[in-house]
Amino acid sequence: MFLPIGETVFEFLPHPSFPGEKENVFYLEGGTAFLYKVLNVDTGAPYALKVFKRGFRMRQIATLSAALARYENLPALRVEQRQCITRARDAELIRTYPEMEYAILMPWISTPSWAGLLLNPQFSSTYTFEQARTLARATASALSALEARGIAHADIAGSNLVPAADKQQVQLLDLENMYLPGLPPPQKKSQGTPGYQHQRLGPDGQWCPEGDRFAGAILLTEMLTWWNARVRARVPEDAESLFRPEELQTQEALCLPVVRDTLYTLSPRLLELFDQAWLSRTLEECPPLRAWAAALSSIRNT
Repeated sequence: MFLPIGETVFEFLPHPSFPGEKENVFYLEGGTAFLYKVLNVDTGAPYALKVFKRGFRMRQIATLSAALARYENLPALRVEQRQCITRARDAELIRTYPEMEYAILMPWISTPSWAGLLLNPQFSSTYTFEQARTLARATASALSALEARGIAHADIAGSNLVPAADKQQVQLLDLENMYLPGLPPPQKKSQGTPGYQHQRLGPDGQWCPEGDRFAGAILLTEMLTWWNARVRARVPEDAESLFRPEELQTQEALCLPVVRDTLYTLSPRLLELFDQAWLSRTLEECPPLRAWAAALSSIRNT
């Protein structure tokens, strides 16, 4: 099946396990959308086409996409390569395929997310402290750059962050729930992802300027401690995050003692930041992400 978007024609790709069955296209289903892998017919470049389910197909997506254009200098967002399909620009396409309204076309990212890496035994066994430090610095830099501009991704999680192969850059996914200054509130404000949610979110959930502080602290802690085999030994093999949702901000977390010991070994300041987030009563009480970036800039070798 071929799909014209503007002046470009895209071809839906079959499932990789059945490349000859082109009538069965490849897609992934999430909670809010279907993600298709399509190919630019002229260049051969792969793209992701995110088609939202009926209840999540709303004008807010287009409004956010337009507002994000102001932040194209932030490499973790790659917003300059995202295109939102709207009636103003793609009227004929939407008349033919109404479900395409507010769909997002973006480059296909073939490298695994951080959550995918956690599930990979080979990666886990070869993940080093040096890689951890590099990746955590890149992540803290990216998140603090957002917070410095009053922006929050609002759903920071291992599945929404893709590290570069050299761990020196990161790419954020699922930008549709982001908090931007002056943007009208969405109908459904982000509550975050299990394993990264603060236990006492307010009515706005994580859709606020401080929305990345707690989830960011958990994500950075994962990156900074996963190289330690003692930490990994206390986490279930099929876990996509360091802590189970019910363990967050409690003393019952099985891996909490060894996580805290590992952070202290790296830097007492890192443990201080983690404890502040873990014991916080609100997102505002969590340390700002620039504090993590500053602490990581001076972390010593093990």
